[in-house]
Amino acid sequence: MSQRYLASYRETLRRFGIEPPTKEPLATAHVVPEMTDLISTLLIKGVAYEAKGDVYFSVRKCEGYGKLSNRTLDELQAGARIEPGEHPGPPVATAGAGKHDPLDFALWKAAKLGEPSWQSPWGAGRPGWHIECSAMSTKYLGDQFDIHGGGVDLVFPHHENEVAQAVAAGKPFARYWVHNGLLTVNGEKMSKSLGNYTTVEDALNNCQGNAEALKIFFLGAHYRSPIDYSAPSVQAAAARWRGLAEALHRVEAWRTNSTLSPLETCEARAQFERAMDDDLNTPAALAVLDRLAVDLSRTVEAEAVKHADALLSLCRVLGLFLSYQPQPVELPTQWRTRLDAREAARKRKDFQSADQIRREFQEAGFILEDTAHGPVVWRRP
Repeated sequence: MSQRYLASYRETLRRFGIEPPTKEPLATAHVVPEMTDLISTLLIKGVAYEAKGDVYFSVRKCEGYGKLSNRTLDELQAGARIEPGEHPGPPVATAGAGKHDPLDFALWKAAKLGEPSWQSPWGAGRPGWHIECSAMSTKYLGDQFDIHGGGVDLVFPHHENEVAQAVAAGKPFARYWVHNGLLTVNGEKMSKSLGNYTTVEDALNNCQGNAEALKIFFLGAHYRSPIDYSAPSVQAAAARWRGLAEALHRVEAWRTNSTLSPLETCEARAQFERAMDDDLNTPAALAVLDRLAVDLSRTVEAEAVKHADALLSLCRVLGLFLSYQPQPVELPTQWRTRLDAREAARKRKDFQSADQIRREFQEAGFILEDTAHGPVVWRRP
């Protein structure tokens, strides 16, 4: 079952043009020795203790616990409780006693009938929920690494406990934390029980298989903010993508040598960079691209070329148009003939015939635009 989901995940990355991770470690392959070694280190340092086959982390011995989630120990104490299956004990570190403090969390759980288990110095059992992330990330990324991501719902207790384990073991852990907002569907939390569960395939179908339109949908909200999925919102993102694509295709039909001083282009780049430097403000960055695309529709052919190059390079920063290769549009012979017929009709002021030919181009999937230097045609993206 897990291999099936892993294969689906990899195929989704491919369709979105996202490079696969360098390492894909499996938690079950790192229980022994990575997780058990880290637990042993915490026991030696005196910030963990055994309790009837379980091993717990002593939260009150961890200076700074609660800093990541901006909570105090008093606030945490008010909501703490003993979980089902845990063994409450006296608030003293007596060997073999139960859990000392409701705030303490499990590093190792004694084996239960029917559950997978591994052998450890504390008997057969399985790792707690949090220990695998601390053990595996520091194994492959080092004792300190730059960025740790995850959903905002994981800030507490999962990420708070990851930090506590790692720091208590002498590992500085992550320098920056990037927490994304949650995805809702038509204003409600996505849930199978509510019948509003949406797959990536469903979302792609709503934008005719255009993975880049779906990227724009997600980029249209700040990563820390919640985002609401609906078919109209994805279709709007697809229309936004078409606006960018049409701007690029239009210029390729015009492409000539240009001597334009790229002052406006430099300003667009500066605005884009300011947006991305502001905590990855992708909505503001996309707005810069939209304005640049509109500017392209208002500039003459030679000026547009450098604007288009800037637009394409900035789009690629956001993972858009990665496979796009600029090239002039080559019209099939029959359409070049129809284009000549339209120009002849315009010269004799037969605008009814000219408009009819324009409609023929549109119905065939082309966009025809009249410019000061003659008509340009590109295929609708």
